[in-house]
Amino acid sequence: MEMPGLAQLMGGWLHQDFDIIGTVDENIDEFARKNPRRAATLPDEVAWLLSAHDSESELQAVLDRLGCDVMPDDGVSYREWLTHIADRVRAATSDGTNRRET
Repeated sequence: MEMPGLAQLMGGWLHQDFDIIGTVDENIDEFARKNPRRAATLPDEVAWLLSAHDSESELQAVLDRLGCDVMPDDGVSYREWLTHIADRVRAATSDGTNRRET
């Protein structure tokens, strides 16, 4: 499965300079605001990714390939972190305020 939303978030927002915008969550929110069409696909992409990859090392490898330079906080698994990202994007895109696509 292609993952254009997740690829854009990871490579374009959660790269090595993510902290220029702010926290990881602030980057996720900004991604959702500026890319509503891509953000709308992200929760389904994450669901597929989690169903297709069982191990933490597989999930980390996929995120690395997508250009992600951010790791989950200590004690948080990649599975939990991806679920958090999907939930946050879903909430941001369901409030009706995301209209702009860059």
